Amino acid sequence: MNTPTLTLLLQAAGVSLLLALAAIAAGTVAAALLTALAFSRLRPLRFFYRLYVYVVRGTPLLVLALLIFYALPALDLRAGPYLAGVLVLTVYVAALFAEVFRGGVLAIPRPQWESAKSLGVPPGPLLRKIVGPLVLRYALPPYVNVCVMTVKATSVLSIISVWELTLASREIIERTLAVFTVLSVAGVLYFIMCLGIDRIGRRLERRLALRGFAGERV
Repeated sequence: MNTPTLTLLLQAAGVSLLLALAAIAAGTVAAALLTALAFSRLRPLRFFYRLYVYVVRGTPLLVLALLIFYALPALDLRAGPYLAGVLVLTVYVAALFAEVFRGGVLAIPRPQWESAKSLGVPPGPLLRKIVGPLVLRYALPPYVNVCVMTVKATSVLSIISVWELTLASREIIERTLAVFTVLSVAGVLYFIMCLGIDRIGRRLERRLALRGFAGERV
């Protein structure tokens, strides 16, 4: 493989990573809000949470991408493929992150809640000093797994003309017919990006272990 082709694949991998990071950041914020709905005292809000999660998780990402991409112009919303791509990934990973966070909240032992209530801890400090660290402990490993999935999910965005690693690979293959070489390099680049996110997650787990929030990972 020549240098220009490799450079092009590296640039496309950078686009894929940026798309994934943007979706992870936006999806995390959206998931935090959704998790609050999951534990709301209002039944309609809890119903909305369940409906959102079931619909998004039950819809193939490819179909979801096409629905959102073609729905935006129909709603008179002007968005290019990259903005639409980030929106697609955000909608998808928000549902996954929300379930991760909900599981983290449910994993908190009941005595922790009862102790906080008996001490009269206000809601703000309760969330910041008790619930937050415990949810982080339980949710971090599956959260990192979803982040890895998000990087790989960027490949689906090629269907809506987002120029990322998969679409760039297809374009190079059409010109050079070097199917095995190009796809092998693309696969290695995806692996490196996913491995990097996994390593960051493991480092965070070790730091939490030193602070007493989490156990060492096997």
